[in-house]
Amino acid sequence: MNKICGMLCALSVLLISNASGQTVERPGNVTEVTPTPPPSPGKLLLAIHYEALCPDSMYFIRRRLYDALNSYNWWPYTDLKLYPFGKAGFYNNTATGEMQVFCQHGEEECELNALHACIIETFDTQKAFKLIYCMLRSYSNQLDKCSSQLGLDVSKARECKASRKTADILAPYGKETLKLGISFVPSIVFENDFNPYEQSSIRYNFERYFCKEYLKKFKIKLPTCD
Repeated sequence: MNKICGMLCALSVLLISNASGQTVERPGNVTEVTPTPPPSPGKLLLAIHYEALCPDSMYFIRRRLYDALNSYNWWPYTDLKLYPFGKAGFYNNTATGEMQVFCQHGEEECELNALHACIIETFDTQKAFKLIYCMLRSYSNQLDKCSSQLGLDVSKARECKASRKTADILAPYGKETLKLGISFVPSIVFENDFNPYEQSSIRYNFERYFCKEYLKKFKIKLPTCD
């Protein structure tokens, strides 16, 4: 009878551990159950199409997006994608037979857009965003100053920029931006659903739209959402 009771108890512990987490055997036939960690929060896909020398891009990223991600702690809930291209375009240089790129604010912006792209390619999203946020303080190249302030090694980003042509670096970003047919920069896209008619409202009421889109996708109201 005692053996049967012992077998039933062991079976109960096994069933409970399979339902709630992992079991760890301890000396003296004591079994501890390790709780299963809570699931990670869902992330809302957020794409920002911007330009390195665009005043409106600078304002939105530095004043609205940065504050929302950090002050409201929305990083765990955001899958951020940055596209440094904006209202640029490609053309075929008949003299050289090469594809080249033109930008709304001139050649310097093309070079800075490409540098931003190399930063995005060589750092994780949060580090890249911090570096770009810092660089958007100025209308000139602030890579040295900002990387020094943040303690980031930007040698790979430099190599990316120096070893490839600007048009080639920007090609994948231009592909995603051009298919939207944007008329204003920055343009903000939630979950690959571009709404051209509400861009102005989204830029100036970003937090409200983020909350609405998050609730729509995950059926969860974030703590910082009214």
